[in-house]
Amino acid sequence: MKQKGWIVVFVLALLLSAGCKKNPEPTLWEGDILVYYPDKEETGLSEEWYDTKAPEGTKLAVELLTKLRMPSKDGHIPAIPETVALPEVFIEASGLTTLLFDESYGTVTGIREVLMRAAIVKTLCQTEKIDSVVFYVAGQPLMNNEKMPVGIMKETDFIDSTGPDANYYQFLYAKIYYTNEDGTALLASNLKIPYIGSEAEEKIVLQQLINGPVASEMYPVLSEDVKLLSVSTKDNVCTVDFSKEFLDKLPEVSEEIVIYSVVNTLAELPGIYQVQFLVEGKQEKLYQKMDLSVPYERNLNVIEEE
Repeated sequence: MKQKGWIVVFVLALLLSAGCKKNPEPTLWEGDILVYYPDKEETGLSEEWYDTKAPEGTKLAVELLTKLRMPSKDGHIPAIPETVALPEVFIEASGLTTLLFDESYGTVTGIREVLMRAAIVKTLCQTEKIDSVVFYVAGQPLMNNEKMPVGIMKETDFIDSTGPDANYYQFLYAKIYYTNEDGTALLASNLKIPYIGSEAEEKIVLQQLINGPVASEMYPVLSEDVKLLSVSTKDNVCTVDFSKEFLDKLPEVSEEIVIYSVVNTLAELPGIYQVQFLVEGKQEKLYQKMDLSVPYERNLNVIEEE
């Protein structure tokens, strides 16, 4: 079992000092990848956009590890200090990535070590080839304060505390499809969506679709009265169950745009190839003129060209 003793201590300390903060809203994001750094107070992580140059794989991992030494903002400190030599990187086909540090890793301890580890894992796991990370120090697995192996880590093992309005949320970076002004084409919106706990990504993106766009040049495809009753994915088919208000189409949006806003948004998530619609738990025959008895696949033809 993976041991997260220091992570638990870290999170508890942050929660005790957090106070009451406003819940963060979804925001637009642009850029290539986020690089995480400890803040000056060493109480949490902050982020910076970074445009990568190396191709996916080991070269990109090395580039990001190097960038973790060099924050661009005054309020950030290096995630990997100069006292720690950069590790060797080995990426397996499964996405498990081994970082081999030398003895210099031991120069960083306590909460600062947790912040360094969190910044490394959260940064690297955004890349296409890396799914999880394990640390070795001087040829041995990294141990926690209880002398147990830290083990394999993913970005979701670490709780975010980024930005002035953060309240220890995790963030999903997702592409949500809304519509243009006349409801005839889809527009893609890249959003950073905060959430707490272990909500399914399907639920997060669909709720954001219902909530409506952040960008001013985009328009909603669903009424805010629509409720998401359930969503689940099996064998690459995502089944979505909406409340009856789903059938009350917004007059300015075509039925094709409504259907494919849902389908294309979900198809951006890994492992989803088709979407089956239900309404109040039942399979409706038609949505306006569109057949709801069959699953739908992604449709790129309805996306407005930039």
